[in-house]
Amino acid sequence: MGPGLEHGDYVIVNRWAYRTRDPAVGDLVVLADPQREGRFLCKRIDAVTGVGSYLVRGDNAAISRDSGSFGPIPRDLIVGRVWLSVRGRPKRRDGTPQSPP
Repeated sequence: MGPGLEHGDYVIVNRWAYRTRDPAVGDLVVLADPQREGRFLCKRIDAVTGVGSYLVRGDNAAISRDSGSFGPIPRDLIVGRVWLSVRGRPKRRDGTPQSPP
């Protein structure tokens, strides 16, 4: 599977999505980074490993930090489901935004 999101993309997260149901395999979710406090990750639910525990995978497996590196995550780290994503503005090599054509 190719990357669903690119660095710099914007996402709208439905924080209420899992109030009435549990995350399902294939859902794209935002979760609190279990290794770096104050940071968030966008990952896909890969499997349910137990009551309230999930394996998450990045769409770009070659470079992704996911359950392959930090193991299963508890349900309480999941912030919500990605509802909408929008491509960010392309950037130059120096990191500044490109002007529209």
